[in-house]
Amino acid sequence: MKDQIVEKLRKVLSEGINSECQVVYILCELRKLMDKYQLNTMPLALKIYCHWALHIDLDRQNTTISFLQEVDDFAERVVTQSEDVIKDAYLFKNLLRLNTFRKELGNSLRDLDLPTSLCDEDHCWHGFIQHYAGVIENGSLSCESKTPQLKYVDRLVFSKGRKIEDTSMPFGLVWNIYLRDGRSIVVETSEKKLPNGMPIAVSGITLEGWNASSDN
Repeated sequence: MKDQIVEKLRKVLSEGINSECQVVYILCELRKLMDKYQLNTMPLALKIYCHWALHIDLDRQNTTISFLQEVDDFAERVVTQSEDVIKDAYLFKNLLRLNTFRKELGNSLRDLDLPTSLCDEDHCWHGFIQHYAGVIENGSLSCESKTPQLKYVDRLVFSKGRKIEDTSMPFGLVWNIYLRDGRSIVVETSEKKLPNGMPIAVSGITLEGWNASSDN
């Protein structure tokens, strides 16, 4: 069974990606290999992006709790205004950047000895991510945990942000972090170009009437 899935993936990847159906198929089959055969620990960002394409809600505690704990720590820093630039930058880099998705997907394909041109070549990646954007166009991914060990977070909803023109990022990402006390934190990431043409990721954080933004 494992070899059949790998060979089917090899065929699709070798032919090139030109449809939303192919994007869903690749991510679905990759999840099967990672989950069922435990080839290695699936990177968190890749897992989140796969779930976004394949599911609406994610509430299994063993899947979400370690991630939601990090988000809970972030929420505490926002609510108490005890900023930790290093921890926040790490969280955003690993989960809000499409480049992290690209890197982890490429590594996983490489581990399976599958073609990696999808992630290695810019034009292939841009085509893939544009089709991926179509898959998630009208949906969001909700992560919930009913565990009492979270102090602040009730649930987290990922959604696609506005279209970004003239950058390698076709869309921004938005987190809506709903807190147990009824408030919410909104984190939005996008991209802009510096005067020299280099792209820079921009993250904005809002808690009710309090705002902060950072360029990373």
